[in-house]
This record gives sequence, structure tokens and C-alpha cells, in this order.
Amino acid sequence: MNKFVFGIFIIVIGFTLTACPDSISSPKDIIFPETNINYTSQVEPFLNLTCAFSSCHGNTSTNGIILNDYFQIISKPGLVIPGDPDGSLLNQIIEERKPHFTYYERSNITENHIRGMRQWVLEGAKLSK
Repeated sequence: MNKFVFGIFIIVIGFTLTACPDSISSPKDIIFPETNINYTSQVEPFLNLTCAFSSCHGNTSTNGIILNDYFQIISKPGLVIPGDPDGSLLNQIIEERKPHFTYYERSNITENHIRGMRQWVLEGAKLSK
């Protein structure tokens, strides 16, 4: 295999691995772009790895706030207000403007995540682009 073909092969393999949501194992692996935030590629994996545990905000949540299902997120009044991150409870908590009882995964939330979640809400908190 010549160097050019090998180089293309490496690029394709690298892109495939980084594009696959299953390869994300840590919140720090999630990088939000500046605009055009994608729920499936950035928001959902971020929430799954930082908030949506079964005992916290997963499917078996005891507090009524489920963060691993888009429709649950959008239907909970005040949790996410499309276009209004300052009024959205989720942004207030992520940005530490509103207290939250547990910051178990707080050390894994970066400034990029905070800006990305804010931008997603500003862009209308859509399911996909």
C-alpha cells in the first residue's frame, strides 16, 4: 500500500472512530462546535455521561427529571426553554447559577460543554439539525 492510500485509510478510520457515539466514554471526549449544536452528537452524550444516571436523572429517576430522553427534557416545564438559556433550569444548573444537590460529575464539565449547552438552547433546543 503506498503512503497516500495509507494516509487516506488512517484519516477515514480516525474519522469513523471519532464520529461514532459509542466511542465516547468520558464527558471530556465530547467537544461542542461553536454553532449548529447537534442533540444526538453532543447534547445527548454529554447528558448521558454527566447527569442521566439511573439514580439521578436517568429512566428510573426518583425526582421526576429525566435527562436521557429528548422528549422528557423538552416537555418538563421550565427545564429547557428553547431560545432562552437564562430562563432554562438546565442551563442555570450547568452554569452554577442555581444550586444543585449533587455535583458528582461536575469535574468533567468543561467550559466548552457549558457554552455548547447554552448555544444548543439559543438555537432552539432542536432534536437534530
